[in-house]
Formats: sequence, C-alpha cells, structure tokens
Amino acid sequence: MKYNTELSKLIIPEYGRHIHQIIESLSKIKDRKKRNEQAEIVIQIMGNLNPHLRDVNDFKHKLWDHLFIMSDYKLDVDSPYPIPEEKAIKERPNIINNTQGTVKYRHYGKFVINMLKKIHDIKNEETKNKLIISIANQMKRSYINWNKSNVLDDVIFNEIKEMSDGKIKVPENTTLENVHIYQKQNPTYKFSSRKKTNHHRPKKFK
Repeated sequence: MKYNTELSKLIIPEYGRHIHQIIESLSKIKDRKKRNEQAEIVIQIMGNLNPHLRDVNDFKHKLWDHLFIMSDYKLDVDSPYPIPEEKAIKERPNIINNTQGTVKYRHYGKFVINMLKKIHDIKNEETKNKLIISIANQMKRSYINWNKSNVLDDVIFNEIKEMSDGKIKVPENTTLENVHIYQKQNPTYKFSSRKKTNHHRPKKFK
C-alpha cells in the first residue's frame, strides 16, 4: 500500500487521483477515434463532479482546459475549443506597483507622503512651518487610528525626518494636538425590572 506522499502530485487536486489516472490512461489509447470518444466521457464525468462550474460562463470550455492541464499538455485529442498553451497558463502575472508609497508608512496615505516630498520647495518659512505642523497632526491622527494606541510627538517628528531624508524638520517647541483613541463601546442592555406582585393565597373556607 502506497501513501499519498509517495504518489505523484495532483495537478488539480479538486478532481481527485482517480480522474488524473483516467486522463493519464487516455494518452495510451492508440486508436484516435476511441481516444476522442473516451475524452468526451471523461469531460462528462468531470462536469458531474463539479456541478458548480455549470454557473460559470463557458463551463464546458473550462472543463476541456482542465483536461489538457491535468494531462500535462500531453493528451492528443480533438477539442472543440482552442487548446491552452502551457506557457500562457504557467506565466506569472506582472507585479502590481505599490501606489501607496512605502509599506512601512502606508497608514499615513499617499497624499501625506507626497506633501512631505514637496514641502522643502516652499520658500515662505512661515507657510512652510504651518504646513509641517498641519501634516504632523494629520499623521498623528492616522497613526492612532491605525494602531489603536497613543504615540509620542517625537515619534511623529522622527518619522517626518526619516520620510523626508532629513530635509524637513518640525519647528522647535511644537506640541501636536491631543488625539483620543476611539473605542467602540459594547452596547449595554437595560432590563426592565418586573413589578413585584403580591400573590394572595386562596382563603380557606370553614
């Protein structure tokens, strides 16, 4: 008796090993006509095993694709659909570029990160300092909202310095706004107390 770990790996496990073995035996049939007939039967069995695919557009096309994939693209039968190419199936999708800047600071948002990059271009020193403090306050709110914990002002100041490569320095003696952590309170239920009623015992009759 062989364990599953000793057997070959299933290409599409959802169909089970029995279907994989049937498909493997199809390629050994020398008569092409008979091989095509058997392939049609296997497609019907695959459809019965996965009735949820009937709700998918072109489910029959998907079954034929699965047939060729499970045969490791070695099965030579006449398909009513274009045979999938191994290269196209195994090709890895392109990496999606991160639009939020660095992962480390994504909780601050793309807008804040872009603003920090442009602050050093502002010539007016007073306007620049006001904008820096405004951004620092927004960063503190975002930090607390993301982490659900308080943060020291110095942490925000250091992150501004790090994100700007040391080009931006928060004005001295700056104190950021006091931000409270919002915590969702559990609803309290008040049960109305029932009025006590005096239950009189029935009178005894003499």
